[in-house]
Amino acid sequence: MPQKEALLITINSLRSGGAERVVSQLLWFLSKEFEVHLALYSPIIEFNIPEEVKIFDMNQSEEEGAAKMLFKLPAMAKKLAAYCKTNNIRYSIAFLNRPCYLNTLMRKWYGYKGRIVMCERTHQTAMLSTKSWLTRFMTRLLIPIAYNTADLVLANAEAMKQDLIKTMHVRKPIAVIYNPINIPIIEQKAKEPVNFTKEPGVFYFIAVGNFRKEKNFPLLIEAFNGMKNKTCTLILVGNGPDMGRIEALLAGAGTTQRVIFTGMQRNPYKWMGLADAFVLPSDVEGFPNVLLEALALGLPAIATDCYCGPREMIAPQNGETGSLKGHYQEVEYGILTPVGSPETLAVAMDRMVSDIKLRERLIERSRNRAIAFALPEVALLYEEAFSGRGSFQNKEC
Repeated sequence: MPQKEALLITINSLRSGGAERVVSQLLWFLSKEFEVHLALYSPIIEFNIPEEVKIFDMNQSEEEGAAKMLFKLPAMAKKLAAYCKTNNIRYSIAFLNRPCYLNTLMRKWYGYKGRIVMCERTHQTAMLSTKSWLTRFMTRLLIPIAYNTADLVLANAEAMKQDLIKTMHVRKPIAVIYNPINIPIIEQKAKEPVNFTKEPGVFYFIAVGNFRKEKNFPLLIEAFNGMKNKTCTLILVGNGPDMGRIEALLAGAGTTQRVIFTGMQRNPYKWMGLADAFVLPSDVEGFPNVLLEALALGLPAIATDCYCGPREMIAPQNGETGSLKGHYQEVEYGILTPVGSPETLAVAMDRMVSDIKLRERLIERSRNRAIAFALPEVALLYEEAFSGRGSFQNKEC
């Protein structure tokens, strides 16, 4: 049997998160074709991965400040380049900014000759609007340098690709490959029991994620508080720094008793399986896997028209991302609402509760839409992109 070619994926960690989940899923497919190495800044692995994957622990912190991160990059890139040389790494794949910067230095300073693919996971312009001036300055400086060193850049949404071209001035080939989801596993986990009994006649909304600024769970709470229908219950799966603000908004409106906090869940799907509809209130996203997962479970979905992902998922032929202002929009696979408008989100949520035919139509369509993101087919595209084979062989993207 011929020896497998060596492929390296570098990412900060495999802590629970969107990019991390994608990597964990891809590892199972890539390990069939390649000798897979995984370089982690911090050796945190919260997903199941194949035993044969070789781990390279760079023994660094995920939470370093920008200045310290920059200072350490050359030494870390040298260490990573030496690892690639020792293990004959032919393909080096970077997820998230810091690993992309390392790959740039590996090529420019330390002579790495293999194929480099950099994977962008967020709409940089939208995300940077939430960051400090120093982070904005450094990112706008470093991303064009880094990505223009790659052989290929992968974005997971078309709006993200256009941002890289128009705003970040990336000139290298950019391809769009959406995030994959493992539909059979999601359906299986959704059937696991939950120690909770639904009340008859109550409509259950659910939202899942980290309570961070850009996810804007307080917006969802304001919308929930402002709904005309007061028989609904909201299930919140997650935790994070905005918890105090969320609790204060609920207490101020007297709606605390109608909200269920589950905390972080290794299996959020069993809670999603209980719900009647899903809500994504984010100001900005990379590509919200949880919205795809909700579609796979047949949940009618409401999402903000944020950069980026929701419109491409639930309204693929309908308008431009971020174009929605002042009203909600019923689209092919869900409802879109303007970013930052709790009043409009409340109206959309009331509509979802009251319109049974709308929900039935979305339930029927949602699962069909999710199939377009099924893991085996999408994983094959990533495999071809990483190796430069198949549809990516000798072809500008």
